[in-house]
Amino acid sequence: MTCRRCQGCMARDHFLDLQESGGEWWLEGWRCINCGHVYDPVLERNRRLQAAAMTSANVQPGLSAQPVVQENSEHSSDLAA
Repeated sequence: MTCRRCQGCMARDHFLDLQESGGEWWLEGWRCINCGHVYDPVLERNRRLQAAAMTSANVQPGLSAQPVVQENSEHSSDLAA
């Protein structure tokens, strides 16, 4: 398996759940030997869900990009062409 961050070698590793989240105490996943990036299917799913939530929170339906028009045209000559 190849690391998504640095393209390094991934090795199977065991992790201990110290927060006692109610699930298994020992978890099995992958850790990059080069950069230490941890790959776990549960972590990846949560990362994708969080990224999707952040993307949908940034998009506001019904708003369109309209140029702002200044009513005072005194400074219109100061704008770059």
